[in-house]
Amino acid sequence: MPSWPTLLRADAFAAMLNFEIADHPVYDGIELQWFDDDVHGTGMLVFLGRSDTHLIDYYVQPGLRLDRAGYQIGAGMGAWIETEFADAFLEIADDGVRASARFTDVDGRAIEVLVDDRNGRRRRRAGLLAPVSSAIKDPKSLFIVWLPSFDLVRTSGRPPVLRVDGADVTVGKLPGERLHGRHLIKYAAPIVTIEVLPDARPGALPPFSSPREGVVETTAAGATARLAFDPPLPDLAALPDGDRQDGSWSITASGQRLTGGRWFAGRDGDHVQAGLDVTEQWRPRGLPLLMRLVTTVVPLFRRWPTTYRWRASLDLREPAASEATDGWTRIGDATGDSYRKATGS
Repeated sequence: MPSWPTLLRADAFAAMLNFEIADHPVYDGIELQWFDDDVHGTGMLVFLGRSDTHLIDYYVQPGLRLDRAGYQIGAGMGAWIETEFADAFLEIADDGVRASARFTDVDGRAIEVLVDDRNGRRRRRAGLLAPVSSAIKDPKSLFIVWLPSFDLVRTSGRPPVLRVDGADVTVGKLPGERLHGRHLIKYAAPIVTIEVLPDARPGALPPFSSPREGVVETTAAGATARLAFDPPLPDLAALPDGDRQDGSWSITASGQRLTGGRWFAGRDGDHVQAGLDVTEQWRPRGLPLLMRLVTTVVPLFRRWPTTYRWRASLDLREPAASEATDGWTRIGDATGDSYRKATGS
């Protein structure tokens, strides 16, 4: 019988480090991701964002078990290449981060990243909702990247080595660097990824009529993602003809509310229309002063979720067609232009 599709999926990995590149002819950003678990294996994945097409090239250390379908950020996927790294590690300790990635890109350029800002002093970190999905043009889910423990690299450590094809690259800067003592090089551990109403793909959980008591929960890396509906979603097949129901929904991670909005479902004869609107901006809590200023001055951090909307059209006479949805679309602009202007990247 017709039903709601899979509502929630979550995953996690060990650590990440990334930065934007200013005024480079080929790349506009680099991200290192480190995996160390039974599901994905142990090793590094590196993203290189292209400045002209905004496609992302992915370099995967042999032995990692990753689903390419889960990597659709920016304008989409460019290259996906299994790569032998000359050096690859990313370690985040209480007193800072140590990271290295050395390899050759698809066009033969040497890529070098070496960061070490450890100083023996325990760092104060905070949770951050990463604005990764602000740049996704063709969303397959409401893709949420939650960083429970986020920080910036200190300028007091060793100068970072960031090179493409033997030439140093320039990263963006936050205003007042001499006062706050931070490079605009971000890192976090762990990283929790949450997908609300993800498109079905092989291996996905089967659909179900409605969540029990209006709540769906799943746990990744110790963080519990909780998707709640008030009132609970109805069984779409049981909706009376002419009936329309609606309510609110929210998504939290380890008790911190990330975003939410309104849902509706209505029936007209044999046809059901359903949808979710994201109406809540992210309201951060407990951020250090620097990040509180950044997320206030650059509205992208708080408002990007509200540019997403999900719609479904179901035919009760055809079970196969009932699984087809219009899916997620972007209804507003929340690009990173304001962020790049503010940071010079």
